[in-house]
Amino acid sequence: MKSEKQLLKYLNLKNKHMNTLEQIEKVKEIVSNYFDQNAEWCGVAYLSESEKQHVIQIGASILCTKWEVGYAGGGFVQAFVKNDLMGALGSADSTSLKGFKFFAALIYNIGKPF
Repeated sequence: MKSEKQLLKYLNLKNKHMNTLEQIEKVKEIVSNYFDQNAEWCGVAYLSESEKQHVIQIGASILCTKWEVGYAGGGFVQAFVKNDLMGALGSADSTSLKGFKFFAALIYNIGKPF
């Protein structure tokens, strides 16, 4: 009986974890598509491939933090989501600074898909 409860608990936890991973992958896909459609308008079309991937990763972290999917992002992401301009600017790396307009457009224009 106890092992059945433990197994059910494990399976429920595993299901929830897989669901979270699937949600994170969906968010990354949304951010990547948004980047492709809006890079020129947001001023990030000139970024190198590694910078582009960094901006997409940070954008996904911003949306996941906003929607409470998985773990909260780092200092820059948390400050950005809280609309703390000084904190976000103080925590941003050089690539995140380049993506600031993109992040603002992203968080304003993309609604939670699930």
